Amino acid sequence: MSTHELLFPKFEYHLDEFDIIVLMRQDDAFVAAFSARGVTREGIVEAAREDYRELVRVHHARHAQNTEEHRSA
Repeated sequence: MSTHELLFPKFEYHLDEFDIIVLMRQDDAFVAAFSARGVTREGIVEAAREDYRELVRVHHARHAQNTEEHRSA
């Protein structure tokens, strides 16, 4: 062992990879997360479509509920 090796201790390093792509709505709501290694354009588009379908479904359900409540009043 040389004097140089004694002055500098051995350290082992590793990398934690956090390569994530996050799909957000314009209102900053989380939609989906994808691995940057496996993400595809089709996967992102499908997640956006599913989210939009759910937004439309919820909107229609609320509208129907409000209409029913208005008729009952």
